[in-house]
Amino acid sequence: MKISPAETESEIISLEETQLAILNILEDAESEKISLRNTQKALINILEDYSIEKIRIEKMNSKLISANSEVEQFAYIASHDLQEPLKTISNYASLFSKKYKGSLDKEAVQYLDVIKNATGRMQLLIKDLLDYSRVGNDKTKTQIDCNILLNDMLSDMDQSIIESGAQVRLKNLPIISGYLSGIKSLFQNLTSNAIKFRKKDGHPVIRFSAESKEKEWLFSVKDNGIGIEKIYYDKLFVIFQRLHTKAEYSGTGIGLAQCKKIVEQHGGTIWVESELGKGSTFYFTIPKTSK
Repeated sequence: MKISPAETESEIISLEETQLAILNILEDAESEKISLRNTQKALINILEDYSIEKIRIEKMNSKLISANSEVEQFAYIASHDLQEPLKTISNYASLFSKKYKGSLDKEAVQYLDVIKNATGRMQLLIKDLLDYSRVGNDKTKTQIDCNILLNDMLSDMDQSIIESGAQVRLKNLPIISGYLSGIKSLFQNLTSNAIKFRKKDGHPVIRFSAESKEKEWLFSVKDNGIGIEKIYYDKLFVIFQRLHTKAEYSGTGIGLAQCKKIVEQHGGTIWVESELGKGSTFYFTIPKTSK
């Protein structure tokens, strides 16, 4: 069989095209290889930067934990040591008042009352600071039946509940995993708050309830008290922040800050919804799984 020159030329062209296509494929493969190598280098650099940043953050967290521990220890020691001289002042003021009761004029009696009232307020402030500094000391979580805990807490508050004529209503509270002392303080602070900020012409009604969400329990504590204006919501949970004068309502401005600290220790959040003159509802979440 005889091959014509045209067929030979066609085969040569086809071979050249094939070679060219192979060269293009190889060039593309080399380009992809270079691109992949550059991507790998970029990923390595990102991982190295991440590792450096992670080490830096871990060091900062370690320093922050240490600083917080030192601050809490200082607050505890300072507050505890302040109790003794205050007790001495209070005791001697009382002894002085009893011993010289008939000999003192009205002005002197007034001075002694000021001393006793001031030491009383300071003792309350120190107690609240101690309680605040202790939040987080309990490292062991336990199963807590909130119905039982709240009833026990209400028994402890029996006197103030009777005096205020308060009604406390519970609705199907859950069993949660939490720090027992913290959850009890949380319930107590919110109850005391509702009793304290009641309307002058009525008795406080406080409703505790909880709703099951996908990953957490949503608690609510609703009262029929004086309410709060929305502009003050952000100040409520800041330590030492007060919305009323001492003459209007007693207190140290620590209770709700302590509530926030307890809830956050459990991995939850706390907030309030309220309307002036129509009561308040405090909401907080507690995760269903351990933090």
